[in-house]
Amino acid sequence: MTAPLIPSVWCHFLLNLLLQVFDGLLTYHVVSAGVPEANPLVNNAISEWGVVWGLFYSKAFACVLLFLIFALRNRRRSLTIKAFTVTAAVYSYVSIASLIILLLHFPE
Repeated sequence: MTAPLIPSVWCHFLLNLLLQVFDGLLTYHVVSAGVPEANPLVNNAISEWGVVWGLFYSKAFACVLLFLIFALRNRRRSLTIKAFTVTAAVYSYVSIASLIILLLHFPE
């Protein structure tokens, strides 16, 4: 009965990792275009270490947190799937909103 949940957890985990990569690339292009970063923690990392290393640090930290959520998969599968679903929903919404704002400000 628990076997069908394992691929589901893996799929949610991989989706969240892909969303982190997409968000990092989108943020890099947006910040390189001159738009300031809205997240104060990421903005502080970017101002301290530059765009590439600041984004790398923040995305690496987010991926470590995703690995910690993934580590709970054997004890709390339903909680792990719910956490990945919420995380994916938030990152999807923020990425889509950022992309729309970028396209509206730079219609080229």
